[in-house]
Amino acid sequence: MMELPVIHFDCTRFHGDRPCAPNKEHGVFCPGCPYYEKDPAIGDFPPIPVGIPMESIQSDGMKKIIIVKLDAVGDVLRTTSILPSLKHKFPESSVTWITRSRSYEVLKDNDMISEIYFVSDELEHVYEATYDIAINLDSGADSCEVMSRIKANLAYGYTLVNTRPFPINAMANEWYLMGVDDNSKKRNQKTYHEIIHEICGLKYEGVEPYIYLAADKRARAAEIKSASGLDKFSSMILVNLGGGNRWQYKKWTAEGYTELVMILSRRMPGTAIAIIAGDEDMEFYQLIESALKEYAAQTGTGNIVYFGCNNSMEDFICIVSLATEVFTSDSLCFHIATALGKYTVGIVGPTSFTELDVFGSGKIFRSDKVDCLCCYLNKCSREITCMNTLKAEDIAEALILPGN
Repeated sequence: MMELPVIHFDCTRFHGDRPCAPNKEHGVFCPGCPYYEKDPAIGDFPPIPVGIPMESIQSDGMKKIIIVKLDAVGDVLRTTSILPSLKHKFPESSVTWITRSRSYEVLKDNDMISEIYFVSDELEHVYEATYDIAINLDSGADSCEVMSRIKANLAYGYTLVNTRPFPINAMANEWYLMGVDDNSKKRNQKTYHEIIHEICGLKYEGVEPYIYLAADKRARAAEIKSASGLDKFSSMILVNLGGGNRWQYKKWTAEGYTELVMILSRRMPGTAIAIIAGDEDMEFYQLIESALKEYAAQTGTGNIVYFGCNNSMEDFICIVSLATEVFTSDSLCFHIATALGKYTVGIVGPTSFTELDVFGSGKIFRSDKVDCLCCYLNKCSREITCMNTLKAEDIAEALILPGN
């Protein structure tokens, strides 16, 4: 548990859920910041209380727990690692989860969740109820607005104070600081799963995020396997080409992906080497697909499989479930793969590599040729980057496991 440094919550540039422009552009932070401008519409902020760790709460009796997590689907999925710990601490508990509709597919079959609501639903009955424990692990303004309307005997994470996201207690301070100061984010050495347990005052014992493959998903996965010709291969390595468009170098280079698939295809002729991406990466996917199809035509290669970039969320999960190994950027695919217990090899550049965990089954690659990792910059003007210094041969070695 840490105390926050001086933070100008009342600054016109302060957001509460992301770094301000001066922090991004000049690396400055609130103490002594020359860009501070007080917002006269913002009042005083209260002291942040210490809070009561969940570990010190009596475990007996029924507990009504509500979790607010609205962010990206991958963020929602990785947050499910908190559920086994909550259920271990409070065996007789019901968990209500508020999220966005896009995340329903990764939550709907989780038997540790009793109810799922979307933030777009009519939630007055939720706001009128009183919960034993309310948890909001995200300092985004939308999440904090929902949290501010929930009545609970004990609350953890973040809420709104003077219209700004604000820690409910000191256990949430460290993650809050990482959200508003890139320098603090870079210094972090903890995984996301450790951090969210600390926010709740729960012991972290290595629990993992979780997706349960219900019978309908298993049946759909079998259909996909048959339709894509995977039956004739002993196994499949899935190469996810996607990374979205928010960060330029969250995904690897087209040349890197192409070379990697060619290496794996040559060295592992009995294994299907499949590529996939999301619809926001369609042009990038098509560029690599074209190069690989030309390569396959010239060499007679028959073990490259193309899953495209227009898969539904259900199909995307099913495709990942068919893989023996997965290679991916820090993206939704990474979180699906680890939640399914896959051997996962990840690449990380502008985002935090320390937050990621493959739970002893895989490897995280990051460049040792640059000094700007975890920059969280959307665009990069450098010629030598965190991505073009990663080598396909090194990643292939991590994916060619003994016995393959």
